[in-house]
Parts: sequence; C-alpha cells; structure tokens
Amino acid sequence: MTKVSVFVFGTDLVHEGTANVLDALQSRASATDVVLAATYHDARDVFPHNPRHRVYRHEGDIAWFHSQPDFYEPGFAPKLADAAEGADVLGGLCHAAKERGMTVGAWTIFLHNSRLATAFPDCATRNVYGDAYLSDLCPANPEVRQYCRALARDVARYPVERLLAESLHYRTLEHGEHHERYLIDLPGWARALMSLCFCQHCRTAGGSAGIDVEGLAQNIREALEPVWEGQPSAGGAVLEADAAKALSRFGQVRKSLVMSLVAEVKAELEPSGVELCFIDHAGAMAHVLPGVDADADLIRVAAEVLGIDAAEVAAECDEYLVLGYTDTAERLSAQLRRYREVLKTRTRLAVAMRPLAVDCRSTANLRAKIETARAAGATNLAFYHYAMMPLSRLDWIGEALKREQPR
Repeated sequence: MTKVSVFVFGTDLVHEGTANVLDALQSRASATDVVLAATYHDARDVFPHNPRHRVYRHEGDIAWFHSQPDFYEPGFAPKLADAAEGADVLGGLCHAAKERGMTVGAWTIFLHNSRLATAFPDCATRNVYGDAYLSDLCPANPEVRQYCRALARDVARYPVERLLAESLHYRTLEHGEHHERYLIDLPGWARALMSLCFCQHCRTAGGSAGIDVEGLAQNIREALEPVWEGQPSAGGAVLEADAAKALSRFGQVRKSLVMSLVAEVKAELEPSGVELCFIDHAGAMAHVLPGVDADADLIRVAAEVLGIDAAEVAAECDEYLVLGYTDTAERLSAQLRRYREVLKTRTRLAVAMRPLAVDCRSTANLRAKIETARAAGATNLAFYHYAMMPLSRLDWIGEALKREQPR
C-alpha cells in the first residue's frame, strides 16, 4: 500500500490544534502519515491559513520534543521551541495520530544548524580560504558526528515509524545566513568550489587518502582568483590535470564521510525499530545553485557538491526520499528514471512533491506527477508543506490521488 505523507510544522499543531490538522489531512488529502519537523532551522515563511500569523519567522535550530540532555555533549542538546509553549509536541502528535490509525514521521534537521555552528565554530564547515560557514556543521568532525548519533537516539525514543533525515550531508554555499548577498558575478562552478569544506577534519581525511590537500586548496584559490577580479571564466574552473584528479579523489573522501555518517545514524535507530529515510536534496539544487537547470543530472551534482553517493547512501537506509520539485511530469519522470538506474538496492523510494505555485498550478498537473511517481515504484508520496499551502491544496491532493477509472 502506498503511504501518503504531509509535512507539518509544530506551529501548525499548536496554533490550529492537532486534532483539527489531522482531520484536514485525513478527510481532505487522504493522508495516512504525518511528518512533523521534530527539529527545524531559521526561516521566514508565509502561512496562508495559520490563525495567528501570515508571515512567521521560525525560531532557529530548536526542537518540538523534550530532548534528553544526557545524550549529548555539553551545549549540544536541542532547545525546546518557545512556540511549543512547554508541550512535547512530537509526543502529543504520536498519541493523537495513533488513535486515528495514522503513522508519524520525525523530520529531523542534522547539519544545517546556525546555533551550534556559531557556539562551536570549530565544528562549522570552512571554505578553501578558511572562512567558517556558521550555518552548517561539518560531517567530518567527530563532535558533529557524535551530535548526529545523539539526536537520532533522542528522536528514536518516540513511537515514530521513520526518522526523515535532512541535511545529513555537506551543503551548498547558499541557503544559510540571514540577508545573504552575492553582488558580483559568481557562476555556478565557483559557488560549487566555494561550497567545499576544507576544515581541519576534512583536510585530515583527505591527507589520509594520500591527497595533497593544501596543494589542491591552492589550485582552487588560483582558479577562483578571476572571479574576485570580476572576470570569471564562463567555461568553469581551470584546474591543472593533477589538481583535477586530486579534486575527484577529494570528492570520493567526502562521499565516504557522508555515507559512513548515515550508517552511524542508522545504527543508532536500529534498537528502537525506527526506520531511516534519507532526504536527498538534489531535487532542490536547481533552486539554490546557479548553473544547475531543471534537466541537469541531479545525482551527479549532488555527489560533487553535497557529497551524496546515492547508491551507497541508499544501501544504508530503509527509504530514500527524492525531492520531485519540478514543473512537469515529464521532467519528474526523467529524474526518477535516473534514480532507478542508480539505486540498485531494495531501499524503498519516496517522492516529495509541492502542490504549490512554484511547481504546480492545477490538479491535473499534480495527478500526472503522482502517476509518474507510482510508475517509478514509489511506496511513499509525500507533500510539502501544510503550513505554506492554501487549504484548498489539500483537496487537490485528495483528488489527484484518485486513480482514473478505465472507460
């Protein structure tokens, strides 16, 4: 049976009432599963139907459950959201959903965390110039890895079916800081190079693999120099042959670090029986990385920039969530066909779609994408996001899920 999931925020449940939200998800969207942001990052969103807010600034890097500080190193335990008003929102949701026959997924943000990166700058990713990105934690850092394991163990105390892991990988230069500004010509290849982490731990990992990491860093800085002079190459970075080989090997190291971290998180979940769903951010790359268009090989881009080896990561998970954030069913079909070629495991495939104007402007469009995902073998159809969609979009989901009857 195909699972139908809808993403929600803690603010939805607190401001609208858990019972009201679940009523709407079941009766209008035919949802069988609700996915709560158990932890969340800084953001400012438009809420079309929230009774308290139309524009809401999320309190960054907080939890919607009562964490166990003893699981964490000092200072790393997530803080309960002020908007939770003291309630254990995840616990309350699990109880309410069970009474209705619904399952719960805990959508958990791992490495995108400005609070921890600022408090512990040695844990932050650092670019080739040594500048800290105080919005992101580095997956090569042992303290960060310990935090990820503790967070997984903490969430797994709850009767959730799955932990949906977001940002359990390296991240891009973009999408991190308040009022980010790029007022020079910074092409996609340059942004990709500026996304690479050269912190102490990444350097050590590269060195252990026999890479001259400082030599590689110097070559990258030289390739970037025309950008800072206002004369970037339209064709991309110009690296010497040896440097290009070193960069490829460094990419393999990054993928190995991400894959092993995913495996560690999975191991923390196993005693509880909570499944691991890995959220592959490749589907959002066309929205955050210039030079990546809707028809790009997103798996390749994610491998190079995010350190995600889709096949290796999927082998460590119970479910692999692809972000089908595109405009047409044809593009989604091509994207999912590529994933099916790569994911040669028995890992379940989930597909997330947005019944929102950015991707979708009709029920017919949504239905076509749903049928495309079904044809690709998706066992979970996930819809993003309850808080940000007009309530009528729930009806779109419910209607689009109905299979057309043969004439």
